[in-house]
Amino acid sequence: MGNDAPVSIEHVKVRLLAGPLREDDDPDLWQQLFLGRDHLSRWFDELGVELVVHNDYRIALLRQTSDSVRERRAQDKGKAALPPLLQSRALTFLESQVLAYLHDKLNSAAGMGILDQSILRSEVCDAIINLQPDAQRNNEATLTGRINAALNKFKDYGLIEETQLSGQPAIQPQLILLVMVPRDELERFSGLIGDLVASGEPPGGGEDAGSLGGQYGE
Repeated sequence: MGNDAPVSIEHVKVRLLAGPLREDDDPDLWQQLFLGRDHLSRWFDELGVELVVHNDYRIALLRQTSDSVRERRAQDKGKAALPPLLQSRALTFLESQVLAYLHDKLNSAAGMGILDQSILRSEVCDAIINLQPDAQRNNEATLTGRINAALNKFKDYGLIEETQLSGQPAIQPQLILLVMVPRDELERFSGLIGDLVASGEPPGGGEDAGSLGGQYGE
């Protein structure tokens, strides 16, 4: 005989620790999340994690607080700082450029009520190549390969989906991208891109020196 007992707040905790929760994924869990939102926020905060809930997009996820925030809170409580709970996947500078571009396109479309925008892969490649300093645009084939590799990585992360436009390969950024990546991180990274283009040199002297790290529940 199956167990027909309703889901509890503990089920929501376990689900969020496993990854982002969308209302469409499990309406019962989503209802429990809203009923226990204050408790969940306090509970995760004790673990050094921020609960982020987007009411319009109906998406909830966890975001790791920074080392400095965890250390400051631990000092205030007279305790040792907790290690990070969530895994952080570092991105190369080019991958971060691709992610920031997709975020900007999706955010602009969402502002006009378009939540399912598709973008040609070739359009993404052209845009990112044009962001590179003149000296780095010569090897277009290599850059295109790296950009497509970044898009494939983001597909594996669930940030984009594959589609087609007029028979051409395209991608569809997912709304979770707007919830997952903090706006202040994008503003910081936009400044790095501006400095890079102005100097004509990779950040820190290496092509992977910059990053826009995202936090993912495992």
